[in-house]
Amino acid sequence: MESKSATIRRLYQEGKSISAIAKELGLTYQRVYNTLRRAGLLPTKGGGEPSPEAYADFIKGLEILGVELLEVHAKLERPPQGQRRFGPPPDGLSAFGPTRTEEGFQAGLELRLEFQDDEGSFGFIHLRLAARYQSPIFPDGALFRVFQERNLPLNLWPYLRVYVDLLTAQMGLPRLVLPALKF
Repeated sequence: MESKSATIRRLYQEGKSISAIAKELGLTYQRVYNTLRRAGLLPTKGGGEPSPEAYADFIKGLEILGVELLEVHAKLERPPQGQRRFGPPPDGLSAFGPTRTEEGFQAGLELRLEFQDDEGSFGFIHLRLAARYQSPIFPDGALFRVFQERNLPLNLWPYLRVYVDLLTAQMGLPRLVLPALKF
């Protein structure tokens, strides 16, 4: 049996307003509002971060169900000449999602690396990876902004490192090992 707080969160994530939830469950508007606020589901003034307690509750209920390679494009346009450089990963790393799933949500990272040498660009690797998460709370707004900066890179960076290493070796380039992700 679902608790009142879980029911409030579920109804809100299904798109019902605070007033509609209060009326449906026979609760006060303030009770519903406070429950959603503590869960980190309501936008904060100025678009700030969710409370540490709300974020901890979200993370506590989170499980990774799987990781998928959604897209890969790699091309060596010509043999490299002279000094080789690779575009810095932090500039080419972006998050996408969240998308609702039956179990919770899916979110991912896109990495774009450009290979350069003394004559200019000679190739690239573009990767899109997504993780499927089981979660009772859908992370929208401020909750996802914090998640995409803190946890999503930690979950997916190791996979990106493996794919970049494998692809550069298969392209006949020296293996490129991306650095450890540091915050």
